Amino acid sequence: MEILEVLLDALIDTAKLIPFLFAAYLLLEYLEHRSSNKLAEFLTNGKFGVPGGAVLGCIPQCGMSVAVSHLFSAGAVGAGTLVAVFISCSDESIPVLLADITRIGSIIPLLLSKVAFAVAAGYLFDLIFRKHRFGAGHHIHEHDCDECDKIEEAHHHHCGEKCDDNVFLSALKRSGEVLLFILAVNVVMGLAVYFIGEEAISGFAERNRMLQPLFAGLIGLIPNCAGSVVLTKLYISGSIGFGAVFAGLSVGSGIGYLSLLKANKHIKDNLLIIGYIFVISVAVGTLIQLFL
Repeated sequence: MEILEVLLDALIDTAKLIPFLFAAYLLLEYLEHRSSNKLAEFLTNGKFGVPGGAVLGCIPQCGMSVAVSHLFSAGAVGAGTLVAVFISCSDESIPVLLADITRIGSIIPLLLSKVAFAVAAGYLFDLIFRKHRFGAGHHIHEHDCDECDKIEEAHHHHCGEKCDDNVFLSALKRSGEVLLFILAVNVVMGLAVYFIGEEAISGFAERNRMLQPLFAGLIGLIPNCAGSVVLTKLYISGSIGFGAVFAGLSVGSGIGYLSLLKANKHIKDNLLIIGYIFVISVAVGTLIQLFL
């Protein structure tokens, strides 16, 4: 197979996803515009906490992780809730899985397992660090005007940008951006198979099967949607197992970490949260990899 054929195959494989990916994003855009700011407000009333964060966090894209980062920095939600949102966030993985008919059956098990893990990890974090005072430690009713403005801004956040009023154009833009990532991943994977060989790659992945969750966790730390796209494509191709993709997507939160580092000035708190998510996600992913 010539390199030109590799590039052509990558382009064809990516083009096949266009209608499915666009349909998925069109539905997501419609739902997001309908829900407006109510999802972020849902968490600030203090009644739902960790379980609510785990459920809302699995909404595709990183908008919720960005919003809750701002809410946490303003003292509106607890650290356990933030942990639950980050862990349940799967960023671009769900649309990519929806676009591949062979892996649609993986979506429900992945979401349910991540939500259950997010709830457990969120409560465990609050239990372990129950004596730790995060940030200012105050509650929503004690905010000054600047902090209220931060919360209002968070309600409008979607991966760092305000939503486009035109649902069609916004879905077209988002699907186009992800398709470029998918094309890049397909090209890299195709070239790897061409130069290294499929048997060599499969053998390496199998020999290092128990290290896959660690590598996937490191990929999950990439602060944009590239990480979730890479992990999902590797899982679809069979290069990594369910435990690895579970670990990587549990660590990944889109640009949620960047948003947290920007919004919350308590660096040690931020590193504690991120480090905890990485360690527990890789550990659980390794256990899954061991038994599945």
